[in-house]
Amino acid sequence: SLRSMEDAAGTGMRPIAAGDDHSFPVASEADSAVGSSAPVACAHCGLPSPPPPHPGEPAFCCSGCLGAYQLIRGWGLEDYYALRDRLSAGVPASDIAPVATGDASWADLDDPDLLGESIPREVGGGLVASACSIRGLHCGACAWLIERSAPLVPGWHSARVRMNDHSVELVYDPRKTRLSEIAQWLSRLGYRIGPLVDDARAKADRAENRRLLTRIAIAGFCATNAMWIAVALYAGQFSGIAIGHANLFRVFGSLLGLLAVFGPGNLFLRGAWASLRTRTPHMDLPLALALVVGAVAGMLGAISGNGEVFFDSITMLVFLLLVGRWVQFRQQRRAAQSVHLLMRISPRTAQRVETDGSLRKVPADDLVAGDRIRVGAGQSVAADGVVIAGRSTLDRSLLTGESLPVEIGPGDVIEAGTANLQAPIEVRVETSGSATRIGRLMRLVEDAAETKAPVVQLADRIGGWFVVTVICLATITAAIWWSRGPSQAITHAVALLIVACPCALALATPLALAVGIGRAARRRILIRGADVMERLATPGTAWFDKTGTLTDGQLRVVDWADSDHSLRLIAILERSSNHPVARAIVESAVSRGLIERADEHFPEGEPEPGSVDQRPGGGIVGVVQGARIAIGNAGYLRSLGLLASPGVQLESDRLAAAGVSPVMYSIGSGPVAVFGVADGLRPDALAAVESLRRLGWRVGILSGDHPSCVGRIAGKLGIPAELALGELSPEAKLQKIRQTLGSVVMV
Repeated sequence: SLRSMEDAAGTGMRPIAAGDDHSFPVASEADSAVGSSAPVACAHCGLPSPPPPHPGEPAFCCSGCLGAYQLIRGWGLEDYYALRDRLSAGVPASDIAPVATGDASWADLDDPDLLGESIPREVGGGLVASACSIRGLHCGACAWLIERSAPLVPGWHSARVRMNDHSVELVYDPRKTRLSEIAQWLSRLGYRIGPLVDDARAKADRAENRRLLTRIAIAGFCATNAMWIAVALYAGQFSGIAIGHANLFRVFGSLLGLLAVFGPGNLFLRGAWASLRTRTPHMDLPLALALVVGAVAGMLGAISGNGEVFFDSITMLVFLLLVGRWVQFRQQRRAAQSVHLLMRISPRTAQRVETDGSLRKVPADDLVAGDRIRVGAGQSVAADGVVIAGRSTLDRSLLTGESLPVEIGPGDVIEAGTANLQAPIEVRVETSGSATRIGRLMRLVEDAAETKAPVVQLADRIGGWFVVTVICLATITAAIWWSRGPSQAITHAVALLIVACPCALALATPLALAVGIGRAARRRILIRGADVMERLATPGTAWFDKTGTLTDGQLRVVDWADSDHSLRLIAILERSSNHPVARAIVESAVSRGLIERADEHFPEGEPEPGSVDQRPGGGIVGVVQGARIAIGNAGYLRSLGLLASPGVQLESDRLAAAGVSPVMYSIGSGPVAVFGVADGLRPDALAAVESLRRLGWRVGILSGDHPSCVGRIAGKLGIPAELALGELSPEAKLQKIRQTLGSVVMV
């Protein structure tokens, strides 16, 4: 890390690996002895160093500073040095403009109502501290860079980065700076801070995870040492061992067994006791029975010096059961986290229109029915409601799967989680928070994630009968062997209890399901419920969503028959729009090398369009290099006095019938022409569908997109028309899945 490099610089050490090709001069003892040239400041720490051999190159006092400098530049964080130099030169902080970071709104960090657990707290001396989440951390070098940047900004006292949970504690003087200003300085270095979100569920999950890991660590310690003691005793039976040593090993092993059972293993004992009190036997009861009887019998055997002690089996059993419980907990936690990610589709804040017409940013959960909110172009809708002012287009793909935006205007109903694309609109709130459509969908996902697999439910049901059967068999075994002495009877009864311990039911079943879900997740397959694993064993019907599942979800230009020059002019105009069709046109021109990629500004040398006018749901018109260009649907061009010929109209109808969205355009005085846009098929989609068919599955499509678009994809994949359904809402998809007979899987 950079910290170790800096320490190395102070001690004369050289942390750079041998063989590195350094192009910058580094101070050495020879340099100090010669002293033939005036020293210059080290580019990293500012200490005197020999001048570079070539003017304009940086110089370094040691290899540590060289390594730090190279690492900072390697991460693309050169702004650290620029910021340090300008502030050291006495340039006021207010005169240094922060780097633009897209749609970042730093003002939220100064609003206590939106900070949550990041609200600043007093730490003495007029300073306050705020714990924030931070994005962009990679290693200890990032922490070093952030912590060393603090003294460079007036009013920012210190920073302490925690790599384990990607958070940072910022200590600053609120009289000299604000949290939003610190966030802007950090953005110059490539880091983004925000409020620390840490709800009760997340805290409980982390606490439970720590408890399980602690139990596993203790059980693993007991099991490892108990197994070594058991090996010594077993070896002593063949090679001989002193009675005193054997008894000592037995006592130590039994103590380890008792520690494992009544320490980390008390998780199962508490569950068994609860089942006895409520008279509802479950799988913890036979587990606890095997552990307690084995531990007590083992201790009696250790004290008496006769019989088996079972401590090796008991400690390993506790360890493996806890590992299985932890793996299952981790998988359930991941499923819950995926549900929370789904909820983040809708924004956390909204711009509420006050009675005096002003805008106030408020938490989305604070919205009530009747409130008016303003949704700007490019922003997501924070609540379900009705449009009362403005016209625009809405991207509903995240909620319904529709690949193309829809036109909206006054009176139209819109949902939280959808994205407003073109123009500001005003919405009257109907429902917010968990009552929204996305909130109801989240509850459906939660129900699916919490559903137990049928095989696990079966294990739970037979657990009570199983324990009764095991006790009866153990009693019969003890009675049969009682004639040979109580020691023999107890030994065989305990052996039966341990051997009959329901590992297959209590450990193997949930562990196998958890591992299967984990392997699927590593292959980017999210299985919402463990019951799906059983359904996969029996062929049935596999329904696929279209957008982003069978297709890549990115619109592309298809059926382009005009010249590259025409595409270039259209793409230059479409840079002014954030419509998905506009992005597809620009991307097509970039891929052909007709224009340069530019996210924010027009590249140098490229003409900027003039007289640009956009109509939400219609199209765009403007002037590029003196030519008037219009792009949009047929109705929009007709409103501009541009009529398509019968041949062009037939081509447009052909594209629509093939599931491709037609886009018409006109350049200068030329005739109206048409091309298509469509989302492309994923390269592995056909192979996946054919593989499922070979396994006996029926494959269909449930999509929110237009039926013609669904039919086009189904035709490419060989899916029958009756199994390719479009214009379905998420609720309609769920109803269709429930109506399908046999095993059903939705991907």
